[in-house]
Amino acid sequence: MWIDKRLPMLRRHPGLGIIVSVGLVASVVVLKGIFPDLPAFLPLYPVVLLSAFIGGRYPGILAWTASTILGAYYFSQTDGFPGNWGYLTIFGFACVCALIVFIVDLLDRAIQRLEFERNRLALALKAASLATWELHPDGRLRWDENFYHMVGLDPTKDPPSTEKFLAMVHPEDRARMFEARSRMSQGEPPTQKEEYRLTRPDGRMVWLENYRAAVKGERQHFIGITQDISSRKGYERRIKGLMRELAHRVKNQYAVILAMVRETNKQARTPQEFESLIQSRIAALARSHDLLVHGEWESADLKDLLLAHVEAFGLSDRLAAEGPPVALSAMAAQYFGMAFHELCTNAVKHGAFSVPTGRVRVRWEVRDGVEQNNFILTWQEMNGPAPQASDSPGFGSKVLTQLMPTAISGTSETELAPGGLIWRVKGRLESLQSNDD
Repeated sequence: MWIDKRLPMLRRHPGLGIIVSVGLVASVVVLKGIFPDLPAFLPLYPVVLLSAFIGGRYPGILAWTASTILGAYYFSQTDGFPGNWGYLTIFGFACVCALIVFIVDLLDRAIQRLEFERNRLALALKAASLATWELHPDGRLRWDENFYHMVGLDPTKDPPSTEKFLAMVHPEDRARMFEARSRMSQGEPPTQKEEYRLTRPDGRMVWLENYRAAVKGERQHFIGITQDISSRKGYERRIKGLMRELAHRVKNQYAVILAMVRETNKQARTPQEFESLIQSRIAALARSHDLLVHGEWESADLKDLLLAHVEAFGLSDRLAAEGPPVALSAMAAQYFGMAFHELCTNAVKHGAFSVPTGRVRVRWEVRDGVEQNNFILTWQEMNGPAPQASDSPGFGSKVLTQLMPTAISGTSETELAPGGLIWRVKGRLESLQSNDD
């Protein structure tokens, strides 16, 4: 309506209300000049009412004051100087006009509070991805602005329509929605909560959840709230996937720990030695896990993994690491972590780290244009004692020569060089980065 659009503009500019009030008072003066027999107070009531309604409190007070003075003047001109009843008439007029201004001001404040609460409710609904709708007994449907935004329709071009809405509902959910609407049309209590999928005009599918209720005392009159739960459904799918992945990785982890315990038991000669060895190996596994946690269990950087295991022995200043950034998958990171731990342990006990001048250089490269074994890593010990061949390979040897090549679908080789152990592993980079384990 015109007044709904123009009235707030007048209220934002108090000067316009004052001008309207003065103009209305002046119009009464002109009207009284044309029709001198008009009652003194009767034309002034609309002046006060319109001034308060259009301009608000202060223009209304101005009109009330001016009208009281003007009415008293006209009254005295008509009936002579007023006596007691005259004063009572003027006082009554002033009280009625004051009541008009007071009531209009109360209504204004109520409307402002109502508008404030409506805006706050609209903000809360929008923040919570909620929308409201209403179904009248005669079949008329009302959607709020949030509902239009939720289903991807234009409020200026698409009037609310049950048929249009049901046509967008996913075919697998449409029959259930038809059934719910049929029960509602027959006067049965509505389903209070319901989830369904809807395909918007832009092709995007959203998950919505309805909450319905019947209006008390009115037959087939329903109100409802609809929430966009697409994000929640996405989180639920992700959590289920993570739980499946977690179960799979836990099984793999149990297998690794079981093999570690079994081989350590074969290697250890006393319970104390077994405890020391298993503690150090599980601690190495934990270091790999720490890096994976930082990578959200998706990947771990190869260089960071190597440094983490060498720093555990306090020997990072005697290590030279060279190679491009390589992101290892969760499983590959655990196996490389085990290998680095065994290499460091061997170097500290028997290799380059066992003498002050010994050093270790680790280099890796990714060869472009090579399909098989395009990743090569070499662990080379220098300036250390000459390694001795072992007649009974232990757990570390099995990790380097059997477990690692199998885990990364590649090959490995060990060389007992005069300056220290050289271990080289080759594999496909894609196998190291794939989480399909």
